[in-house]
Amino acid sequence: RQWRSDIFTRDNFTCQGCGIRGGVNLNADHYPKLFSEIFKENNIKVLQEALACEEFWNVNNGRTLCENCHSLIGRKR
Repeated sequence: RQWRSDIFTRDNFTCQGCGIRGGVNLNADHYPKLFSEIFKENNIKVLQEALACEEFWNVNNGRTLCENCHSLIGRKR
C-alpha cells in the first residue's frame, strides 16, 4: 500500500499515459521493469522474499496509470 501511495503522490495522482488526473480508477504499474521480471530475476518464491526485495518497492520502478491505459499497455507487453 505504501509503494502505491508513494507512486500516486509523486505523479500527482495523474495518469502517466493519458494525463487524466484523479479518480478512483488509478493503478500503480511497475515500470520500466515488469513485476514478473523482478520476481524472476530475484528468484522470489514466497511472500517474505517479495517483501524483502528492495527493487520491488523502489518508487523509481513505478508509474501511475488509469485503468484504461494500464489495460492497453498490458496488452502490448
